[in-house]
Amino acid sequence: MLRITGGYLAGRAISSLPGEDTRPPLTRVREAIANILRPCTEDATVLDLFAGTGSFSFELLSRGAKSAVLIDKNPKAVQVLRKNASKLGVEHMVQIMRADALQMIEHFKRTGGRFDIVIVAPPYFTGLDQESMDGLASGALLSPGGIVVLQQARKEKFSDKYGALFLKKAYRYGDTRISTYIKDE
Repeated sequence: MLRITGGYLAGRAISSLPGEDTRPPLTRVREAIANILRPCTEDATVLDLFAGTGSFSFELLSRGAKSAVLIDKNPKAVQVLRKNASKLGVEHMVQIMRADALQMIEHFKRTGGRFDIVIVAPPYFTGLDQESMDGLASGALLSPGGIVVLQQARKEKFSDKYGALFLKKAYRYGDTRISTYIKDE
């Protein structure tokens, strides 16, 4: 059972998907990301690509984010996202979309979607990490001063630059690498 680690929802349980298809991030990874993002979380708009259980977004909402768009193409994940939003009472703060994350990056760039925090946590070793970062590297999807957080397996390809996105800092937690990127304005 996953639990929110901080903020006004701390201790509340959220559901995860049965089976091995979705790997919710470890508690220490979620807590570390929430702490890394603390300076920019208040009133932030969040885009959570490959949302899975929504644990990253729910952590950030609990700690002051204003809203979150959660995207996953797995219908079972979308069901879990809706269940978790309802269980936590944050339905009014989230938009849950069953869609392809890469297509949604392009959609938001075309329609003027802007986000303060973008979470990229695709399945490991699929290449979706690189494709997502390449998509985010251009356009105005990221608000000025915004940040992209990329979760990867430590052995996946790593870059300190994707177009206009530059590595701010990388962190390692066991086999997981968390990298934060900011846009060069």
